Amino acid sequence: MLLKSKVILAPMAGVTDKPFRQMVRMFGNQLLHTEMISATSLCYGSKETYRMMDIKDEKAPVAIQLVGNNPSEMAKAAQIAEQMGAIQIDINMGCPVKKLISNISGSALMKEPYLAYQIVNTVKKSVHIPVTVKTRLGWDMEHINIIDFAQNLEEAGADALTIHARTKEQGYSGFADWSWIKKVKERISIPVIANGDIKDKESTQQCLDLTGADGVMIGRAAMGRPWILSQIEGNLSSFELREVVLEHFNRLMSYYGHKGLFIARKHLSWYATGKSFVANFRRQVYSETNEDKVRELIQSYFKEEAV
Repeated sequence: MLLKSKVILAPMAGVTDKPFRQMVRMFGNQLLHTEMISATSLCYGSKETYRMMDIKDEKAPVAIQLVGNNPSEMAKAAQIAEQMGAIQIDINMGCPVKKLISNISGSALMKEPYLAYQIVNTVKKSVHIPVTVKTRLGWDMEHINIIDFAQNLEEAGADALTIHARTKEQGYSGFADWSWIKKVKERISIPVIANGDIKDKESTQQCLDLTGADGVMIGRAAMGRPWILSQIEGNLSSFELREVVLEHFNRLMSYYGHKGLFIARKHLSWYATGKSFVANFRRQVYSETNEDKVRELIQSYFKEEAV
């Protein structure tokens, strides 16, 4: 696994697209992930799926995350990802979304250890780059099987494991239980990355101290804060928030065209979190359909604010 930094950007559907990754790149050179990519859609030649995994012209390193339940499809998708420049393949075995669960993929694979083994083993044999897995503690609090599951994945050939320290049933609610990551770290020899409730430099250090993990993965805390990885590492210089927000908005418009106006709404909402009169700003942004008017809203709302 490529670990130039102990702080890694998590793959997040609807968030870690190319414009967002470009924003993160403005602040540092950590390992980033694409959005979750459907192996089935990729194998069927979906143009939109290929677009989602477009990493050309990006300053490496970028890992591509795949999701699916068919070992041969996953292997084929991994080969395509490698050809497109991925430095690493990550396999999703942690997403709790109902659509994936019903398809026996995502976190449902924690209930199918043999299939999980086959997927990792087949993918590992099909590519020349590291293969990692992102997963959870188990299905629910009564069925935490991460230790056995982690050993199963290591035996299958996984090069590293990221553990979101919640169960499938928890989703993103409650609190992450990092103690399980420590237990896994003591039982397997491959790198273990901690994920869940890590949002700043302090929580990063607390997690690393408690778990002995090889690194941390930042997910939701990066929404509206593409600079957070560098901030945690202590490598962040002062910048104007308004300029960052405008840059992100312009990149979204350039990449998606008019569709970018609607995709930008959630990002602008995240950037505004915790600021004054945020409800009014969000209401204006979500009702505006003219991109120049949105730029004016950004200019007037964020003003000149150094971070």
